Amino acid sequence: MLNENLPDFAVIGAARSGTTAIHAYLRQCPEIFMPDVKEPNFFAYQDQDLAVTGPGADMINNSITRLADYQALFAAAPAGAIKGEASPLYLFEPAAPKNAAKLVPNLRIVVILRNPIEQAYSHYQYARKLAIEKEPNFKRALMKEGARIQRGWQPLFGYSQFPRYGTQLNRWFKYFPRDQFFIRTYEEFQENPIQTMKDMARFIGVKNDFVPDMNKRLNAGGQPRSTFVQNFLYKKNPITSAVGLVVPQQTRLAIRDWLGSFNTRADIAMSEDARDVLRERLAGEILETGRIIGRDMRYWMD
Repeated sequence: MLNENLPDFAVIGAARSGTTAIHAYLRQCPEIFMPDVKEPNFFAYQDQDLAVTGPGADMINNSITRLADYQALFAAAPAGAIKGEASPLYLFEPAAPKNAAKLVPNLRIVVILRNPIEQAYSHYQYARKLAIEKEPNFKRALMKEGARIQRGWQPLFGYSQFPRYGTQLNRWFKYFPRDQFFIRTYEEFQENPIQTMKDMARFIGVKNDFVPDMNKRLNAGGQPRSTFVQNFLYKKNPITSAVGLVVPQQTRLAIRDWLGSFNTRADIAMSEDARDVLRERLAGEILETGRIIGRDMRYWMD
């Protein structure tokens, strides 16, 4: 059947807004099945032949684009399990809501919205952590966005394009009714993560009370102390390639991120001139976000 082995819910973003942690926490719930693969990006790029260029291109080009491959992710789900996945690109990519609505019209949709100005900077820090962003000055990186995207670089480098929540939510609301959305702010998730996860679990259909183990901090941002060390850990080289032949991918990535945490500084504040650029670019989107979710979000511009 066409709708066999498809998700009941999806965490669609926003990027850098806790989706990695949410994916890990939801997987702890006995009633939920989520595949090992986080960010399959299927609805974003369904049936496309991807050929993104530039640094970190494989992050997009390795997306699952064929329906059979996507369904295979959920084939191991136990009978009666609530199936779900997390792909923050779904909020960003214009094709995602229409693709999702065609295949899963009853999809439950989870959205966590982070202050877009802080989100853009966190995305930049993440790219620096992965050693794919060479520009050490955030404002200069913002000025390079358009040229990079025109050259076919992956969308991560459009730092001020990702958190345009007003436009993005309106796209999703065209295809799904509002009662199929669970929308919270990143601040709410940080201030009361257990209650947020309980509410989210109930929304997606979990019947029993669910309290995840939140002791581990996941996917933290920050900038590298040493570019040499970061390049060694996050870029292919003979040593890491040899390790990859004998160590499973999940274990290898966990070790990489653990080692990378010792080389990461998380205390580098955004410059005021970069913040001013983002305020100018995102002010309209912030006001529109507040309008459509019925909340005053102007504090995001403070």
